[in-house]
Amino acid sequence: MTDGEAAQAEVDALFALVTARYGARLDAQQLEGLHRAIEAIVDQARAVRAVRLVNTDEPTPAFRAHRRDEPAR
Repeated sequence: MTDGEAAQAEVDALFALVTARYGARLDAQQLEGLHRAIEAIVDQARAVRAVRLVNTDEPTPAFRAHRRDEPAR
């Protein structure tokens, strides 16, 4: 199974799950929008999973400039 096929299988499985639970309440246009939204979520999740981290990786600290006349946050 290629990467694209695996992604499509994930989209299909999630869409089937949501459609089984809520499909009766949605019209065709809403179902189409739901399918596109699930595709986007799967693509984003796959991109996040593609980033490899090791146990010592830490988040980048946020830099906030501070002026002397302003109180510290």
